[in-house]
Amino acid sequence: MRPGDQAPYGSFQPRFHAAGYVRPEVRYQRQRQSPDRLNNSPRRTYDLLRSTLVTTGDRDRPLVESELTEALSASRSTIRTVLQQLAREGLVTREPKNGTKATGALVLPIDRLTPVQARTLESRSLGCPPIVRDRLRLPADWTVLMIESLLLEDGQPLGLSVNYIAVTEEQSAHIDVDKSDVIHVLEHQIGIRIGDSQTTVGAIAADRQTAELVGIDVGAPVIWLEDVIEDEHGQPRALSQLRLRADRVAFSAVARRTA
Repeated sequence: MRPGDQAPYGSFQPRFHAAGYVRPEVRYQRQRQSPDRLNNSPRRTYDLLRSTLVTTGDRDRPLVESELTEALSASRSTIRTVLQQLAREGLVTREPKNGTKATGALVLPIDRLTPVQARTLESRSLGCPPIVRDRLRLPADWTVLMIESLLLEDGQPLGLSVNYIAVTEEQSAHIDVDKSDVIHVLEHQIGIRIGDSQTTVGAIAADRQTAELVGIDVGAPVIWLEDVIEDEHGQPRALSQLRLRADRVAFSAVARRTA
């Protein structure tokens, strides 16, 4: 086939590799054939240890390498690699003479709306931007109150939230934005009864502004979460978007098998 000719079988293009090329999955399997321990995979060891530290929530729990090698069936070098990664992410601290300790993380129930401590950064009435109006299915005479906040736990930053709250003109004048948690505003200031919430979760990289506000490196992984919060009649009342530190926040939920 000459350069530029169309492939005879659709868009398929053959792939050629240099001599000695080994597929990644084959190379991985060869590396695992004779491990020092039965589960000596840094990736699996990381997942097991990280999930244990997050779900137990033990702060200042000492982590002893010799005990972890037995508990995780991994070599000491693998354990050290994993602990170094967890230290970079802020889930453990490593200090001379003090050893390695867990710092703990906040576990939020993703299947329940839970108020969190918040400090207002900016708030304003936005009128009714069309994209927000459509997301919340708002009548034309309603307005949207935007509240951006820094989320905290024991004084430490967890992330950022931007809440677009649907209010009437009369309600907008009486909202105390210092009480900026969206659940508090909806329940105690507007006086509605919250119904269901539609939640979407993803992952993004921290931009410079987010990194500076929550104390992480630019490009660090950030959990992105959005809630569309409805009242008891099914009317959406708030669009809440959060950026949360992946090293300090985890989520839990109860899943049930459907028929």
